[in-house]
Amino acid sequence: MANITSTELSVNIATIVAAQALGYLKANTVLARLVNRDWENEVATFGQTIDIPFSGALSVNDKAANTVVTLQTPTATKKSLTLNKHKEVSFLIEDIAKAFARADWLTTYAGDGMARLAEQIDGDIAALYSGFSQSIDATGANGPLDKADFREARRLLNAAKAPLSERYAVLHEDAESAFVNITEATNRDYTEALGGAKIEGASGYFMGFNVLMDQKIAVATGECKNLFFHKNAAVFATRPLPPAPANAGVIQTVLDEDGIGLRVTLSYNPDHLGVQVTIDVLYGVAELRDDHAVVVRTSEI
Repeated sequence: MANITSTELSVNIATIVAAQALGYLKANTVLARLVNRDWENEVATFGQTIDIPFSGALSVNDKAANTVVTLQTPTATKKSLTLNKHKEVSFLIEDIAKAFARADWLTTYAGDGMARLAEQIDGDIAALYSGFSQSIDATGANGPLDKADFREARRLLNAAKAPLSERYAVLHEDAESAFVNITEATNRDYTEALGGAKIEGASGYFMGFNVLMDQKIAVATGECKNLFFHKNAAVFATRPLPPAPANAGVIQTVLDEDGIGLRVTLSYNPDHLGVQVTIDVLYGVAELRDDHAVVVRTSEI
């Protein structure tokens, strides 16, 4: 039986770190888990524009006896998105023996880094609020957030024919505090009839929305820009970056899962005499369907 070489060990550790980092990233994001995600294993570069396809519309036709069906050739549309966000988390462990003997040392640091990266991604998606045209004023005298705001957001999405499933209300922590004060949202007699939280981390399920809290919801001039939306209102797209040149002395691994991908680069840093780990993601965010989202504005406490 052949011995396991240090190179093989490095590749395995890089893969372990990548898998753990991807798991941490998914666990710590809110909005990135809820919007439409797009991943293709095609190398891309910063600033590159990609196209996100939309399916064309179909219509229903009458079928008369002894006639052929009406074939349709729907015109597909697309949304251009720029991969203009390259974010990285790097750290160094000087104790090389410990770094390679215990991969959990590396994955522990990776988990900390992914929590920060998740906040960055969620913040970028939350900033899309400025492009959505539909809004509800629940500030000042119109506040706080109440069931009427949920009902109006539901009406707007219904009018847009947004699918009834995969609808979300992502709230700033101040708005969530108002949400849990809505009797129908917390009273057992109501919640049992409406259904409980549908996804992990949800604060509740109310009027067709999975309700979640996200500290990265945008705040501008004292207004919290809470997002009520269907999954197809926005897209989060990631692509792998070009690999390092051959014989560059680094080990790289690219992993993706459920529409999210990242890269791990493992190398020896001669200046600091330690193992350097860099985890980076190339991504872009964009609005997809304007009428599938509503910005509910509440006052910051």
